[in-house]
Amino acid sequence: MTQLAFEKLEANYEHLASIATIKPERERELLLVVEKTLLPQKALYQRVELLTHVPAAGLMALAMREMSGNTHKYLGNGQSLKQRTTIVPLNRGPFLQAYPEDFVAGCLDSLHLDGLDQVWKAPGGWSRSRYCYESEAWNGWGYRAHGIPSPYVFGATSVQRPGKYPRDHVWDATMWDTQLGTLAIVEEIFKQDPSLQFFDVAEREVQGAIVHVDIDPHPVITTDAKWIQTALNKLRVRGTPLVVDGNIGRGTRGVVRMYQGTHHLVADGLPGPKTVASLKQSLAEAGL
Repeated sequence: MTQLAFEKLEANYEHLASIATIKPERERELLLVVEKTLLPQKALYQRVELLTHVPAAGLMALAMREMSGNTHKYLGNGQSLKQRTTIVPLNRGPFLQAYPEDFVAGCLDSLHLDGLDQVWKAPGGWSRSRYCYESEAWNGWGYRAHGIPSPYVFGATSVQRPGKYPRDHVWDATMWDTQLGTLAIVEEIFKQDPSLQFFDVAEREVQGAIVHVDIDPHPVITTDAKWIQTALNKLRVRGTPLVVDGNIGRGTRGVVRMYQGTHHLVADGLPGPKTVASLKQSLAEAGL
């Protein structure tokens, strides 16, 4: 199901990535972030890459988005490695090894939890479009539901549009996400250190100042996301109920993965037709 979902969205991501250019006013910031914060930790990220097959440059970009590149934090959400996480993903850690072993352990945990350590096995492995897809999946599908490119991926580029979740489950259509997007970060990493490239960086052309962007709906998640969240809550798949907000983000995907793992389904966290059918059957059997 994950592979099918990517295949359906691949052309859309490739199109967006091919026309995205870095906004001139963000170039200096981007250069300094990569040069001063990320590349000095190159060896540490490469160590995680060896263990997970997730490209070091991609890891650096995720770390910048999640915790401003602070390698004393948990990659999954930026909380302290020394505590049990209290936000999505919940109840991970603590990772009590001495640094940098705690950071590596946290990375292995969060990357396995979201399945990024399995991407290298898929046909084509890591590519620019695949990285964009996995970055958006990591953050959640909320922006696609609002019809705009995810700023988590495309922030600081020419295809970014207004719209942001200033906090969990709150949407503001006029707010701009001011963080650098993962695509912009990896592109700058490749520029400063070509040895870290994991795909070919294509020549780019943008016609006109405004780029028209079409966002395709997610091809697997066709059932009402709020129904899925409500069904999971009714079945008490996890102790803490999901917020029913219609966003198939990391929290929801984690609970879906739990359900799939106990019902002989592919545990990819995406509630496709087989998972929905199973949920309906489980609700009926429970009289719910």
